[in-house]
Amino acid sequence: MSGLTTTELFAIVVVVVISVALAGVGLILLRRLRMRRDQLRGELSGRPEAVSDRAFNRIAMARREANVLSAQGTDVPRARELVGEAQASFDARQFDRAYALAQSAHETLVAARQHPQPPLAAAPVPAPVPGPRTPPSAPAPPPTAATPPPAKIPQHRAESQFQLRLLGDDVARGEANPKNAGRAKRAKAILGQAQQAFDRGDYAEAFRLALKGRREAGGAVEALAPPSSSSTVGTPGARPTDPAQAAASLASSERCPHCGHPCQPADVFCRGCGASRRPATCAQCGAERLPTDSFCAKCGASYT
Repeated sequence: MSGLTTTELFAIVVVVVISVALAGVGLILLRRLRMRRDQLRGELSGRPEAVSDRAFNRIAMARREANVLSAQGTDVPRARELVGEAQASFDARQFDRAYALAQSAHETLVAARQHPQPPLAAAPVPAPVPGPRTPPSAPAPPPTAATPPPAKIPQHRAESQFQLRLLGDDVARGEANPKNAGRAKRAKAILGQAQQAFDRGDYAEAFRLALKGRREAGGAVEALAPPSSSSTVGTPGARPTDPAQAAASLASSERCPHCGHPCQPADVFCRGCGASRRPATCAQCGAERLPTDSFCAKCGASYT
């Protein structure tokens, strides 16, 4: 160090100080990013739809684990009781309790898998008493474990949840564009109403409000008119009057093989591209020809 000049020593000190300062700033930024990440995780995990989905998935997993162990010959009555209580709590919209009960069932099943109970010893068969011989009876079929029915998802819940997510995306895009700020604000208010309807279990109303909000935000909405006695099926421009019927119609609608647009079973032409939906006939043998066929299924004639 005795060979360094004063200027060089000063430069080294400055570099060291700047390095320490940058390291301190980096640590502060890293800590703030971690805090923000934990905050976002807490907000997402606290949303009602996230809590209900987590509880539903845990119940389904515990039920499958119980069925697998039962098929392997391990009896798990306590775990099945916990799964039943969890399903009852889920139906009562007590999602936190349902998740806790399903988690307890999972832990019980893990313990049963690690320490399986040995099968009960068969009772000794008494010696036959001498007497007239009778033909042996047919052996009784082995008992089969009753498989509980799978958990039923509430009607229209998946459709309304999907439309709510699309509406949220439409609102975010509208808020990013100053020209659509007014429409985005009105759509955001409708989004709040739809989310409240979803939280109280009125999924048909949530679905209807989500579609209304997407139209207000300017999003591309696919709507179909359900079959009814007051309107002709397949009539262009027909609108559903019952939100529950509209949700069921959209969920079960067919898709055009050319453009993928939803269509009703009685539609003659596609509502998206105008392609014919009725099968044609082969020019050679008169066999039925589907719109997606390239060759005749009866005589092999080419349609190209």
